[in-house]
Amino acid sequence: MMRLAVLSDVHADAHALRDALAQIDRLGCYPIVCAGDLIDWGLFPEETISIMRERKIPCVRGNHDAWAVHEGHDMSGWDLTDRSIAFLESLPPSWSKIIDGVRVVVWHARPGSDMDGILPDIPPADLRRIMKKAGADVLIVGHTHLRFRLEVPGGGIVVNPGALLRAPAHPMDDAMLYDPVAGKFVQAPAPGGGTFGVLELPSRTFTVHRASDGEELPLDDRGPAR
Repeated sequence: MMRLAVLSDVHADAHALRDALAQIDRLGCYPIVCAGDLIDWGLFPEETISIMRERKIPCVRGNHDAWAVHEGHDMSGWDLTDRSIAFLESLPPSWSKIIDGVRVVVWHARPGSDMDGILPDIPPADLRRIMKKAGADVLIVGHTHLRFRLEVPGGGIVVNPGALLRAPAHPMDDAMLYDPVAGKFVQAPAPGGGTFGVLELPSRTFTVHRASDGEELPLDDRGPAR
């Protein structure tokens, strides 16, 4: 059995990241993968990127990562070093690996988009289309900051570990963010709560844990959609 640790939406919360990695190591999880959004809303973008680089954790590009590369700074007002910008530029849009015969695919929001997030109440037909496009047995996403596990009609699961962000620089309730592709402000994701996921393979068991102490937390665990 392999235990894959899943991070997402770190948002420059380096302290939550260090706590999560300590619990991940304690739980014996390996490898680790991140579903994007390393920066913005938190206070420690450079330290966060340094930790990810030092641990060599694969990470896909989130919408905030892409915006920071274009702007040269993050939304909390921190200027980024050239090295950090180069690191964010190097992030791929997706990651995939076959682990114990299970094809695991990671996108930030959904296949082909870093903004169009998946919500737990997604219609079954849409979920099937997304899984077909992903070509996955397990699709890992982030972006919405909501922790869930969704069974896909016909096979496969979609999981989200929630946001690792625990201490934003500013309150996120009722926050809006600017989508440069759509050219308008849209509702920001849910505030988040300092969580990470553990995906056991090949069983496809998925649990979400609190970064501070590793305690398992409830999630939106839905059976086959109808």
